[in-house]
Amino acid sequence: APAAAQDDAPIVVIGQRDIEQQIESFVGALTPASPRGQIARFETTVCPGAFGMADAERSAVQDRVRAVAKGVGLDVAAADCKPNLVVIVTADKAAFLKALGKDHGYMFGDRTPTQVRKILAQPGPATAWQIQTMVNADGRAIINEGDMPINRTTRNPSRITAAARPAFMAAVIVVEGKALEGLSTTQLADYAAMRALARIEPARIDAGAPATILRILDAAPDSEVPVTLTQWDFRFLKGLYSSPNNLYAPSQRTEIGRVMEQELDDGDAPRR
Repeated sequence: APAAAQDDAPIVVIGQRDIEQQIESFVGALTPASPRGQIARFETTVCPGAFGMADAERSAVQDRVRAVAKGVGLDVAAADCKPNLVVIVTADKAAFLKALGKDHGYMFGDRTPTQVRKILAQPGPATAWQIQTMVNADGRAIINEGDMPINRTTRNPSRITAAARPAFMAAVIVVEGKALEGLSTTQLADYAAMRALARIEPARIDAGAPATILRILDAAPDSEVPVTLTQWDFRFLKGLYSSPNNLYAPSQRTEIGRVMEQELDDGDAPRR
């Protein structure tokens, strides 16, 4: 039962400046990139695929990831597509990743053995990574001719925007099954969507940050967790995928924050 109201209970008013600071901190934690770097994202059609679960659960996860991707502005392929956003549930994450690195190294893209080992060593019940390429200002892939990348573009050089940018070609999320006990397929799918659609390190999120689906795997057993993407989560992805191309990371963060601040209270995040 709710606690009885207290006549002398304090009234806390959160001002606009506090919201702006919260957004800046939230976006900053979710977008690790250097000042002259860029925050990568998918620029191709997304095809979700789920593995390691029953057919009904697999379909539910795939459908939910599709809904989230569409909601933030991405194109989603037909149901019979070749997956490039892969969600895998396994009984033993460490053993699975070790076998994946040994027998299916292509799943890590062109990473060096050292970079792959860094992925394999990620702590916690989930590991995520993206495979990316470089595209020019027109969105066309930069092709190597010999050992030299050639950037053919119609755009004029600029100090404000980049001549080339990283873009995701695929994403993989591996989750240990025991961490999903008590969670729904919606929660799994929404967590996977956040980890796949942006390069995120959940450990960077401050303990005092707003509620986020990214905490569901590490939360204490008796704690409350979101049942779906929060408005903060959805608006972050919406801001990331609606910001202009070719910006550097500081400008990208500004654009993401602007979208979040402008539309945070709209309440149109995808629902169960």
